[in-house]
Amino acid sequence: MPEQPPALETLSNSFVSSSLAPFRPTKGRVAETSELRSTEGQDSPGPTSTRLDVGGQRLPIVITAVAGTWILALALGLLGPLVAITFPALTLTAIAATLIGVRRYQPRLRWPWYAFAVGFTLFLIGGVARDALNTLGDLSANRSLIPDLVTIPGYFVILVALMGFVRARHRDRATRLDLGLDAAVAALAALAIAWVFLMNPTLILNSAPMSVRIVVATYAPISACLVALTAGLAFSTGGRQSRADLLRMAAMAFLLVGDVLFMVLETHSVAIPQRLIEVPYALALVAYAISALQPSMRQQTEPDVESENTATVGRVVVLGLALAIPGFIAVTRPPAARSDRLVLGGIVFGLTALAILRIVRAIRGRARSEARLVHLSQHDALTGLPNRIGAQRHLTGALDAARAAQSSIALLLVDIDRFKLVNDSHGHSFGDELISIAATRVRRSTRPLDVVARVGGDEFLIIIHGVDRDEDLLDLAHRTRRLFSEPFVIHGSEVASSASVGVVLADLDDPDVTAEGLIRDADTAVYQAKDAGRDAVVVFDHGMRDRVYQRLTIQRDLRHALGRGELSLHYQPVLDLPSGRVSSFEALLRWSHPAWGQVPPASFIPVAEDTGLIVEIGAWVLEQSLVQLARWRDELPHGGRLGMAVNLSARQLRDPSMVDRLDAIIQAADIPRDALTLELTESALMENPVQAAEHLARLKALGIRLSIDDFGTGYSSLAYLRRFPVDDVKIDRAFVVGLESDDSSDETLVAAIVAMAGALGIGTVAEGVEVEHQAARLERLHVDRAQGYLYSRPVEASLIPAVVARLEANAKGRLMPVRERFSA
Repeated sequence: MPEQPPALETLSNSFVSSSLAPFRPTKGRVAETSELRSTEGQDSPGPTSTRLDVGGQRLPIVITAVAGTWILALALGLLGPLVAITFPALTLTAIAATLIGVRRYQPRLRWPWYAFAVGFTLFLIGGVARDALNTLGDLSANRSLIPDLVTIPGYFVILVALMGFVRARHRDRATRLDLGLDAAVAALAALAIAWVFLMNPTLILNSAPMSVRIVVATYAPISACLVALTAGLAFSTGGRQSRADLLRMAAMAFLLVGDVLFMVLETHSVAIPQRLIEVPYALALVAYAISALQPSMRQQTEPDVESENTATVGRVVVLGLALAIPGFIAVTRPPAARSDRLVLGGIVFGLTALAILRIVRAIRGRARSEARLVHLSQHDALTGLPNRIGAQRHLTGALDAARAAQSSIALLLVDIDRFKLVNDSHGHSFGDELISIAATRVRRSTRPLDVVARVGGDEFLIIIHGVDRDEDLLDLAHRTRRLFSEPFVIHGSEVASSASVGVVLADLDDPDVTAEGLIRDADTAVYQAKDAGRDAVVVFDHGMRDRVYQRLTIQRDLRHALGRGELSLHYQPVLDLPSGRVSSFEALLRWSHPAWGQVPPASFIPVAEDTGLIVEIGAWVLEQSLVQLARWRDELPHGGRLGMAVNLSARQLRDPSMVDRLDAIIQAADIPRDALTLELTESALMENPVQAAEHLARLKALGIRLSIDDFGTGYSSLAYLRRFPVDDVKIDRAFVVGLESDDSSDETLVAAIVAMAGALGIGTVAEGVEVEHQAARLERLHVDRAQGYLYSRPVEASLIPAVVARLEANAKGRLMPVRERFSA
């Protein structure tokens, strides 16, 4: 790149110093790294980055204003002797802008920017040497080639810098190769134009030595290559080009214009004022300097993932023009010398070869993309295992092969127990890590010919080939289930888990057996395993289909049961021991189906829990029962002491709106808060003890009473009782039944529960009391309250006044006729 020698060095230093003034270190001006990185991908900082706005935007404005004015004066011939310092000052400004931009914005890869600074330094040295040796326009044998031998390497340094940008922005090797091919096509097109209008006229100047002609003819094609590569890099992004991209492309374009004018002046083709050559070079330096000071300069070395193998509109336009230009030249140009035709023919041949190679690569890339899409459609992104579609496709082929070979096919469907709880408690990234570890365990435990797939969020399907004996299949299923008994260590924390396994052995004699049907049967077996208490293995049988159908029917009709008025409440009295007086009631949900009659709660409550309907139904139960309690407290004798116990499910306990909704229901019923007791099972509390304790604390803050239902059947311990803020424990009927015998060990267990609760100031309630002998022994063991058929079955609200009157009368006499035990 031709340069003018520096003159008036002090003026040059003064110009650069004034331009850099805003970046001199001052208190509070240097932006923090976090602020700089927050502007990534933006050309202007956000409103919260005041210091970046001051330091990052003032300098480009100053350079634009000062340099623009200077260049305008240069073009109009108003600078006089200051023309000599224009190029050195602007070159030093571009170098300084590069160093400042790298320091301020800290790009991921810095060496390409430093390479630009090196290239500009070579331009400056070459310009000084050119002016000192006075070589501009000298085509004689006496011309010194030293300035050109210094300047031309600067172009190649910048070319290497641009290739560094390409490598940093496009990590994929195939994408870099495609971009290189596109740039080569554009460069050949530019070479065709340069050859016809610049290089060939220069090379045929017989008055100049060949070495001089070659050197002079080199500038334009090299700068054309720089423009082509810069344009290819800018238009290779799928999105909008950044300001730094556009400014750098403009700088290379101005550089090309300057080199063209330089060749024209060197060959004396047209008389041009020497100062006009400086204008495009000056504009190139200013455009580059401003690009280096843009916040988006960080993007130049950031991986551009979204643009991989994308054909943007700009890229297609550039390639189309590049392929059309040589043909247009060949058609419109008059006949030329053989050497000229050979060069143009070689360029056209090269363009054709590159175009064919690019088309072939595009076709192959499309084929690879389609194959990748097919692979992704049949595989799980997290684990790399086949997904449900891939598993079903493999299973279909395996069934046909097994029938032909008279072999066997079996399925194991593994469902991680309480996986949703892990996600809710620890977050989805934690859950993803658990899935990944589980996939690795399952894959390592299977035989090489078996196939493992992830067919759901927490479900793995194992397709087993060649297992004929049921014992071997069950042994494999239990071995798979035990894989989950070992704790999962995730992010330094241990997570205990378990798995429910459904087993299906394909009946290959049945032509109606399909892959979809087998997976559905395995899913049915998993449901049965979960109903059996989880951490279990269940083998599918055809009777399960009927049960699943019944469950689905219950789920369908239950969704409409509340709106149709099919749900109702029955109430069972709870009595104080030993007074025998009614202290409260337990509200029990009943469903009267128009076709089935009375549906047992054990059949529909789990369905309501699984589907989430229990939240809406539970709120209705609370509203109805508390309104009814308010009436009884006003109407029944001694009603002011009565309370109401309502069962609360685990799903309701986790509902974030539960506390607010419950508070509104209590206020609407206008009853004391401690008149309500919420009963929760041990299993519901132990799904996540930490969260359960937090939820119970929120409920307790309302002033209501809390009770643990079915106590003694699960995780009962003093530690758990101390953790939860409960008021009562309800002794399960399984222990009460045993009290009917005089030598039962259940009496010891009940005594232990009463002692443990009493030590913590917690009341006790016995359920399932059916005979007086049980009641007497419970009273002797100091149980506080009791309920059961001995006193009353659960009855409709309209029958409660009569039941209470009878129980109050019995309490006075302390005797109840046997014939009344199962009445009401």
